[in-house]
Amino acid sequence: MSVKGVVMSYPPPYDPNNDPLRKRDNSSGAQGSTPTPGDEYQQPGYQAPGYQQPYAQPGYQQPGYQDPAYGYQQPGYPAAGAYGYPAAKQTNTNAIIALVCGIATFVICGLAVIPAIIFGNKAIDEINASGGTQDGRGMAQAGRILGWVGVVLWAIGITLFVILLIAAGTSSST
Repeated sequence: MSVKGVVMSYPPPYDPNNDPLRKRDNSSGAQGSTPTPGDEYQQPGYQAPGYQQPYAQPGYQQPGYQDPAYGYQQPGYPAAGAYGYPAAKQTNTNAIIALVCGIATFVICGLAVIPAIIFGNKAIDEINASGGTQDGRGMAQAGRILGWVGVVLWAIGITLFVILLIAAGTSSST
């Protein structure tokens, strides 16, 4: 391709002096020595700036695009499980069900008290047996407590209903 007498090729040839990813400071500590093209900056397959190759330079490959060997760890990244954040805990499904049933106890007039207690107990047992990989103990306990509160309210309601029936039966006999 030529534009006004300028010949351009794609991709442009590799120039180590224009590479922003290369280290440009002198890290060896020796003063007065500056790296020159041909030292450690020259890549395998590097061609002189006057020679333009059509698409690729033989022997040069971008880092990160080759397949690493088995067990290879990229520099700068910790090995899996070495340190860092712990694995995320999963919330126990039965704990969620227990909490929903516990809340539903007050919405649907106490019909979910038994499932709230059962699922709450089951979730707490599963969380204890998981060895710390599951979470949701608070939800399970809340569902179980709401279930027991629903049982107590049902008992109070039934007791008041029986007392009212007894009171109505004794007062209406004439």
